[in-house]
Amino acid sequence: AMDKSDQTILVTGESGAGKTETIKIVMNHLATVEGTRPSSPLDLVKSTSSEHGAGTVERVLRANPLFEAFGNAKTLRNDNSSRFGKFTQLQFDVEDHDLAQREGRHIPICELAGSKCITYLLEKSRVVSVSEGERTFHIFYQMLGAPDTDKEKIWKEGLVGFDTSDFAY
Repeated sequence: AMDKSDQTILVTGESGAGKTETIKIVMNHLATVEGTRPSSPLDLVKSTSSEHGAGTVERVLRANPLFEAFGNAKTLRNDNSSRFGKFTQLQFDVEDHDLAQREGRHIPICELAGSKCITYLLEKSRVVSVSEGERTFHIFYQMLGAPDTDKEKIWKEGLVGFDTSDFAY
């Protein structure tokens, strides 16, 4: 990305091939690289903001379980199968090349500034119908497994007293 052109990592494969785990490894690698980068004058400006640097990487990593809860389900082949496609765009701040040169760095400092996730191809049929031995999205079971006091806070009267056996899933 030295020439400021976009970079892409495409992860594909069959069900159960490890696409989700591969993305987690890539994201953890970015977090590691971000955490070991040299300090820069940019840090003085951004150190008071949790919007930049390692804090951003951590927020991106912490968002993944939320996406999985709403988009993953148990299938016959995989207990945590992604039932959706996801495009994650990572946005980086890149130090000006001339500034890096003046500071004695041959490579400008690059830090993660944010991310944008677009979900597509959600398997909506799973909401109303699942095959024998499979389950709908994890979030359904997590919501119904919550204590009634938590259900009251979130849904007032809606799901209090209900659990998964009350539904045809």
